[in-house]
Amino acid sequence: MPPTTSSANLQSTFLEQIKNRLAENISFADKLAELLNISRDSAYRRIRGETVLSLDEVKKLCDRFGVSLDALLSPVTNTSLFHHRALSTSYTLEQWLNSVGSNLEYVNGFKTKEMLFAARDMPIFHNFRIPEISTFKMFFWLKTVIKDPQYAGQLFQEEVISVPLLQAGNKLWKLYATVPSVEIWSDEAINETIKQIEFYHECRFFANPKQAGMLCDRLIELINLIKNEAAEGKKTGGAMFGLYENEIIIANNTILARMDNMRIVFINYNLLNLLTTHQDTFCDKTEKYLINLTKNSTLISTSAEKERNKFFNKMKERIEAFKRKLS
Repeated sequence: MPPTTSSANLQSTFLEQIKNRLAENISFADKLAELLNISRDSAYRRIRGETVLSLDEVKKLCDRFGVSLDALLSPVTNTSLFHHRALSTSYTLEQWLNSVGSNLEYVNGFKTKEMLFAARDMPIFHNFRIPEISTFKMFFWLKTVIKDPQYAGQLFQEEVISVPLLQAGNKLWKLYATVPSVEIWSDEAINETIKQIEFYHECRFFANPKQAGMLCDRLIELINLIKNEAAEGKKTGGAMFGLYENEIIIANNTILARMDNMRIVFINYNLLNLLTTHQDTFCDKTEKYLINLTKNSTLISTSAEKERNKFFNKMKERIEAFKRKLS
C-alpha cells in the first residue's frame, strides 16, 4: 500500500533532517543505500516517499545521525534524545578516542564550521599535544576511572600506554587543530590535572617519584603553547583560535559545533562520558548560553596582551607552587 500524504510528509521531513547532517560533497542517496544496505534505486524511492521506511531502518538512521523522533513528532517538546558514550571495560578507551575522532572528521567535512567550547577543564584535545601528558592522562583514565584490571597493579611509566592509543590521541589533536574554535576558560581549567598528579604522587603510583615534577614541567610547556597560539589567534593546524577568560567556574564541558546550516551539542561529564544531540531546541538553548557566556567573558586572544599574560601566569604559578611542594 502506498504511503499516505501525512506519512509521506513525515518521512520527507525525517530524511531532510538527515540530509542536512551530511557534508555537501556526500551523495545522500549513496549514503542512505550504504547505511540501510539497499540499492541506490531503493534509496531514491524512500527519498521520494514511494517506499515507507521500516521501523528498523528508522532506528538505524536515528542511531547513526542522532535525529530525535520526539522532536519530529512534537517540535516544542522539552524531551531531547542524546547519543551516550561512556567509557567502561566493554567500551574501550581506543573505541572512545576513535569515536570522538569520527565526530571531528564529520565536522571537518563541512565547508563552514566552528566549535564553541565552554571548558570546565582544559579541553581534552590539548592533552594529546605533549606525549608525557597524553600518556599520563590515558593511564589515569584506564587505572583510576575505568579501573581496567590490566592496569590495576601497574605503576605509571612512559612505556605503559600502547602506541595505537597514543596515535589515536595525537590524531584527535591534529583534527581539532584544523577546526576553527572559540574556547572559554576559567583559570581553574588546569586544577583537575594538578589534582590527578598530586593524587598519584601521594599514592606512590609513579614508578619514579621524579615523574610528578616532570609532568609539571610538561604542563607548563603545554600552557605556553596554548598562550602563544592565543596571541596569534591560530592553532598549529592553521585554524582560527579564539580564547576567552571567564572568572566564574564553568559547570561542565559543553561544546557546540556549527556547520553550514546545522548544529550539534556535545556535553562531557564525569571526565570522559559524552552526550551528543542534534535536537534544534536544545541546540538553540545551548547556543544562546554560550553566546551569553562569551559576552560576559574577556577576549584574551590576539589582543589584550596584559590580560592574557596575567591569565596564563596565574596558572603557571599554581603549577610551580605545586611542584615546590613535591620536593
